[in-house]
Amino acid sequence: MSLSEFFKVLRDRKVFGTAIAYLVIAFGLVEASELLFPRLEFPLEAVSVLVALLLFGFPFALVAAWRYRRENQSVRISPVLPVLSLAVVALVFGWLGFRALPDSRPLASAERGGTTIPLVIMMDSPHPDRVYDEETLAANGTNADVISDILLDLPIRRQRESIGPDWHRDEEILQFDPDLIVIHYSGFLQGFGDTPRNRLKLFMSYFVETETQFLLYSRQDEAGLGTGVDALLADVDAEHPGFRSRVHVFGLTDYGAREWRSPLTANALKLRVKAILDI
Repeated sequence: MSLSEFFKVLRDRKVFGTAIAYLVIAFGLVEASELLFPRLEFPLEAVSVLVALLLFGFPFALVAAWRYRRENQSVRISPVLPVLSLAVVALVFGWLGFRALPDSRPLASAERGGTTIPLVIMMDSPHPDRVYDEETLAANGTNADVISDILLDLPIRRQRESIGPDWHRDEEILQFDPDLIVIHYSGFLQGFGDTPRNRLKLFMSYFVETETQFLLYSRQDEAGLGTGVDALLADVDAEHPGFRSRVHVFGLTDYGAREWRSPLTANALKLRVKAILDI
């Protein structure tokens, strides 16, 4: 059987259509999981496990499509091309699936060829008062979603976490020993009327004995934000000298438009993260 005949059989058996449908649905599931899993308080690696399972399942979906319509196929088919094609697909997607699986060790950094890849966790609230960009708000996203996209091309591992007044996964985040936590200064608050940020201080105090750095952002100028952070962490820094030096601030007002989708703001944030991580 020639290649042209083989591809015709694939079309007749709807294998191409099945492959496209599977990948589209898989992409939608991954996007939905990145939004929902943090809010459902699933482990950080749950999305990676889902991606791996979807990659592993792709060859089985093709086999199912091939076998389901074989009774309607009148062309005599040699098993050589189907078997070879399936073997190639299984090897590629199996390799990708294993690559997608999270490291079994609860560490912040993965080692690839002797190089440590830092983990950056981005934390913010889905509350409408906390979201900076109208497009993000319309998509039911958070600032963390946009920041993750901004940092996409940096050599880092990225994780997103939705937070709020009832969030309580401090110990779990601590176990991942992140290199950097990018967090909204008001992320734990419910509305604009809430001003105490003791919940933020409590969360940060979990990391006093680690080397984790923080980047706190807000829609105000950096001088004012820095003053507020100084007051918030004064007693923590007094008890653990040097902790405040690991806490950096990013005031969007200093960079023009107070939104993440502004190129000026996005580029400034990326440069700040690179400087903090020295990458």
